[in-house]
Amino acid sequence: MDPLTHTLVGANLAATRLGEQTRFAAAALVIGANLPDVDSILYFTGQHDLALGFRRGWTHGVLALLVLPFLQTVLLLLLDRWWPHATRRANARSLLLLSSLAIATHPTLDWLNTYGMRWLMPFDGRWFYGDSVYIMDPWLWLILGAGWLLGKRASWPLFAGWVFFAAAIWRVVGGRSPEYLPLVATVALVLLIALLIRTQRRFAFGALVLATLYIGTRIGLNEATEAAIARAAPDAQRLMAGPHPIDPRRWNVVVQTPREYRFGIYRWGRGLEWSKDTLPLAVDSPEYRAALAHPDVRGFVTWMRFPSYEVKRAHGTTRVTLRDARRMGVSGGTTVTVP
Repeated sequence: MDPLTHTLVGANLAATRLGEQTRFAAAALVIGANLPDVDSILYFTGQHDLALGFRRGWTHGVLALLVLPFLQTVLLLLLDRWWPHATRRANARSLLLLSSLAIATHPTLDWLNTYGMRWLMPFDGRWFYGDSVYIMDPWLWLILGAGWLLGKRASWPLFAGWVFFAAAIWRVVGGRSPEYLPLVATVALVLLIALLIRTQRRFAFGALVLATLYIGTRIGLNEATEAAIARAAPDAQRLMAGPHPIDPRRWNVVVQTPREYRFGIYRWGRGLEWSKDTLPLAVDSPEYRAALAHPDVRGFVTWMRFPSYEVKRAHGTTRVTLRDARRMGVSGGTTVTVP
């Protein structure tokens, strides 16, 4: 999921009684909810393929779930010693439990989308996919954002945070899917209103419960959708029903048949509508093997779920474009030159 969702999960946990358990409890919950994404620092090196191959691996897998809570707890205890408090000190056991809880929410949420999760890293690099919730889900922003902001006293730091996240989301969505900007503006406005409303009640626990129910419903819908697609495509060897960012009734479909990948849209109440677009399956060939071994696409190869490729020869040069039908359909991909 996106950083805003992870942060809101941690913030809502911190707004419950969990955030009062010990000194730095809120920090443990908010930082822990984001900590596995420390691997994203590789994107700042400019080596996108290296970052892609490392993402959702070592820092998200089972070993990280065991090590990161201890690491975060130690750092917070050092902070407690360096920055003493006259009446309250941090409790190591409480910090460890809270860190474990917050950190565990991160890969769980990441598993929900079509990007997937490598739960068993570093022992096994297999990907696991929830295919149920879009990586940037505005309904989760609305539920978790409103739950956290209601009951908060409006302040300049909170308003600055609202401006920062609203601007960041606006830029990302505007660059990828500008048709969704009106919804982003609506969600941002509702959250601003929630920030300005004065109430003595807290809604964080209710927001977490509602978000869990929403996610559970999306998981159930995904299972039912994939079953319906399997009935409509009896020749399917593998399939994916990917969530729509707004409409829970609409699912983007990739079906692997013995000959090709087919694409479509499944809408509840209307059934499966096939696209005319197809992609060939990735069959073994010298060019394909050479492309897979190319050092510039190792990360992409690790990430591929529905592999396809295209070979073009011109002026004595052979170029292979690798594609993942899950993300790129019949366009996009990454191209390398092979012998």
